Amino acid sequence: MRLFVIAASLVYLALCARWAGAAEPAAAPAPTGLFVKFHVKSGQNAAFEAAFRKMQQSMREHEPGNVYYDLFVTVENPQLYVIMERYRDAAAVTAHNQSEHLKTVLAELRDLMDGPIEPQRLVFVSAK
Repeated sequence: MRLFVIAASLVYLALCARWAGAAEPAAAPAPTGLFVKFHVKSGQNAAFEAAFRKMQQSMREHEPGNVYYDLFVTVENPQLYVIMERYRDAAAVTAHNQSEHLKTVLAELRDLMDGPIEPQRLVFVSAK
């Protein structure tokens, strides 16, 4: 299982790098949001939350292009966490995906995960 989680993390990093460098068609808006699911091993919730709080602090200090990076836990399954993140533009997404603090936190999460990370890229449509 550990190798599976490591492989899934590496795939996530590779996808982030590809998404960050992928040329979008001129008419298509760039994805500037992410909805990411994390399945956490039982008993590892506190460690998982602590790793993300550290990540959030680093983002506040080093990523001015981040609009929000919010961690949620689902009501139905306390082992399923969701991050909702949004960036000002594609350049901010690229900066995040190439950041050392993202690589560091993903390495910290390897032993805490119970399955692959499930990212979904989002194109912003509207807000209140």
